Amino acid sequence: MKTFCSLCLLLALLFLSNQALAAEPTKSETQTFFEDKAAIIEPGVLPTSFWYWADKFAEQIRYVFTVGKEQKADFLVLMAEERLAEMKKLSEQGITDYADQLLTEHEDLIKKAQELYAEVKAEALERGQQLQTDTEKQILIKEQKIKKELNNADVTYKEKEQTVSNKLRAFMKAVMSHLSWKKDKIQEQRADVLDE
Repeated sequence: MKTFCSLCLLLALLFLSNQALAAEPTKSETQTFFEDKAAIIEPGVLPTSFWYWADKFAEQIRYVFTVGKEQKADFLVLMAEERLAEMKKLSEQGITDYADQLLTEHEDLIKKAQELYAEVKAEALERGQQLQTDTEKQILIKEQKIKKELNNADVTYKEKEQTVSNKLRAFMKAVMSHLSWKKDKIQEQRADVLDE
C-alpha cells in the first residue's frame, strides 16, 4: 500500500515538474489571445480511463499550489471547462454513464470559482475603502497643520517684521553715523583748504 501511494505521488510530482520545466517561447499578442481567451479545451484523460484518478489527483495538487484567490478561481474555471470537454467527448463516443457526474462537477467548480471571485471583489472593495479612509485621514492631518501654520502666521509675521525692522533701523543708524562722520570730515577738509 505504501509503495502504491509512493508511486502515485512520484507520478504526480513528475507530471508537475514536467509542466513547470517546459519553457514557453515568446508569443505574439494575437497568439496569446487565441490560446488564452479563445482556447478550445481538450478533454485530456476521460473518466473511462484507468488513469483518470491520477489526472484528478494532479489537478488537486496544481490547485493547492496555485497562489492567490483569483488565480485559483481561474484554475477552477479551466477545470470546469475541461469537465464539459470530457462530457462532450464521451457523448461523441456514445457513453452517457458519466454525464451527470461530470455536469455536477462542472457546476460545483463554477460555484466555487464564483465564491472565490466574490471574495476577491469584497477584499478589493475593502482595500479600496481602507485606502480611501487613510487618504482622507492624511488630508485632514495636513489640513490641520496648514490651519495651524496660518493661525501662527500672524505671530510669525509680526516677529519677522520686528526683526527686519530692527535690522533696518540698525543699518540706517550705521549709514547715518557714517554719513555724519563723512560730513564732518569733508567740513574739516574745506576748513583746511579755506584757511590756507
